[in-house]
Amino acid sequence: MRPTPDRGKYLDGVVAVFVLTAVIFLPPLIQLWATPPSPWYLPYLVWLGAIALVALVQRLRYRDEL
Repeated sequence: MRPTPDRGKYLDGVVAVFVLTAVIFLPPLIQLWATPPSPWYLPYLVWLGAIALVALVQRLRYRDEL
């Protein structure tokens, strides 16, 4: 029987991604990357980066359980 994986290290990753995305989407910081001279697609890239981080943490979490 295999030992159960340690879920504490994955929780740290989830918390780190949550804090990072919360900081990125704070209103004062949104004004930095969503100003008029920035390209129209920059907010979409920021969202894509946040989604990619969440997917990466989930992938690392479930890879060890297989």
